[in-house]
Amino acid sequence: MQSPTMQLYLSAFKSAAAEGAVAELKLRLVAGKVPGLREQALEQNLQNIEDGLAEHFSGVLSAEDKETLRLCRQLRNKVLHADFHAARGKLNELGIATPSGEVRSVKVQVLTRDAVIDQIQRAIAGTEGVLVADTTARESGVFGWFVEAGVAGDFQKASDAFIRASDILDRLAAIDDPDAPNK
Repeated sequence: MQSPTMQLYLSAFKSAAAEGAVAELKLRLVAGKVPGLREQALEQNLQNIEDGLAEHFSGVLSAEDKETLRLCRQLRNKVLHADFHAARGKLNELGIATPSGEVRSVKVQVLTRDAVIDQIQRAIAGTEGVLVADTTARESGVFGWFVEAGVAGDFQKASDAFIRASDILDRLAAIDDPDAPNK
């Protein structure tokens, strides 16, 4: 399944997925460092871990930090589950601009070489098909949104967001006495 299109954007997707996984690991490691949160570090529901950390470290986490962690957790889920349309929404909630990649979805009706070339030329000219960015995930499917996210740079933007979340978690991990932040 290594089409030329997959080859173009698969590495960017892998990087985003990896950075999201690293952020999750760091979330769990920080929780595991705090005696009162050690059991939560193993929970399946990341929101519970995140809520515990937000409460415990409320004295050192800004509202923006808490929101970044919350939205990055949700973004990670969307990226890992290939819901790229919803991932774009989470990037927007993080304040990250996500302009259209100008990817068009066309329905190929006639499979002759000339008909397909003509249809592609019309799509490039903008007279055929619909912009994937103007559709739902159901309308354009996983592949359409994968290409849209790749062309628009959404995977790199997600990676950058996960790195920001990881930086917040690194700051929490560096606190010498994890029981002290709210005392």
